[in-house]
Amino acid sequence: MAHIKKYLDSGCAEFILLDDRRTIVQPKDTCDTSNVPEDYKEQLAEITRNTDETIYVNVRMIKDITEGRELEF
Repeated sequence: MAHIKKYLDSGCAEFILLDDRRTIVQPKDTCDTSNVPEDYKEQLAEITRNTDETIYVNVRMIKDITEGRELEF
């Protein structure tokens, strides 16, 4: 089990950093670049620094993304 530590919406993909240093990258159903945060590069750099393993999925698996939520694999 892992908890969501940080979430970043890049417009077309979602980066989900877990507390066990894994990051899940999943596509969004539709692209919406109006929701990209202004400090996107800084947040992505933080996620990258804290990631040991990246898991890429080709469909959106996690829909209710809130920091602190527990995920079971």
